[in-house]
This record gives sequence, C-alpha cells and structure tokens, in this order.
Amino acid sequence: MRRTAPALLALFLLAGCGTAAPTVDLDDPMGTAGDAVASIGTIEIRDAAIAPADDAEGGIAHPAGSDVGLRLVAVNSGDAADRLVSASSPLAEDVAVGGEQALLGGATLLVGDTGSTAPAGAASVTRATVTLDDLRQALSVGPTYPVTLTFERAGSVTLELPVDDPDRG
Repeated sequence: MRRTAPALLALFLLAGCGTAAPTVDLDDPMGTAGDAVASIGTIEIRDAAIAPADDAEGGIAHPAGSDVGLRLVAVNSGDAADRLVSASSPLAEDVAVGGEQALLGGATLLVGDTGSTAPAGAASVTRATVTLDDLRQALSVGPTYPVTLTFERAGSVTLELPVDDPDRG
C-alpha cells in the first residue's frame, strides 16, 4: 500500500488537469465567463450577451413581450471598412439596429452598455444599439439564445447568447 499511495495521489492530481477553467478577457471589465465569442472575416466579436434584467422575477430575466438590448464588442482587424447592417433572432418579432453602425478598418464597435471605453490601440470607436423587440418567449439566465448579426462585407454570424448575469463573478 505504501508504494501505491504516491501513484494514486499523482493520478488524482492529474485527473483534475483535464477540466479547463472558463476564460475571461481581462482587458475588458465587462468580459464574463460564458459570454459569446465569434469571428467572421476580419471581424472579431467578443463579450456578447443579452442585457441583464433589472429585476428578475421567478427565474425570468425578460418576460415575453418585452424589449431587451444586446451588448458586445466588435473589432475589425482588417484594413477595409465594414458595417453592421442588420440583426435577427427567432426570439423577437423584430430586431432593431441603431446608432453608428460603421466599423472602419482597425476600429471597434461597441454595442449596448459594454461598460468599457475605447480599447487600447483602437483606430476609432463607434457605438450602436441592437434591441430584440417584442420577445416571443421569456428569457432566463442560464440558457443561450440565437441571434444573427449581418455585416456588409464579412457576412452573417449566428451567436448563442446568454442573458448577462450581473451576480456572476
């Protein structure tokens, strides 16, 4: 038994190495484990989520029929300008895109309340809004929900977005 104890201890310690901890973008104060991240063409989307509820009741963050905004950071690492032209989701009767949707080469587009200012090294920063209008179903913290963003040059990408949980650390 004396010879097997160190081997069992080593096996136990190695077994824990297979599970990866969630990653958090330390450069963005709103980055939270579980937020959606995607790339399409030269556009990188990070820290994407559905806005948190002001007062969740009965496990429902956003009731059916309500309007809710998204938050995300889109970075254009290419030289050519792009533009967020539309968004869609089976969750909502309509998805409204507003604000300044242009995304110049080397620039950053902040959508919604990202809680951050211009990232270091950004050529320029624009701000836009994306709102899911008249939700067809209630949204809860935990599951993810599909939202498709369409850029003029890069094309479309569908993200599975969580409802942001401000209590999650």
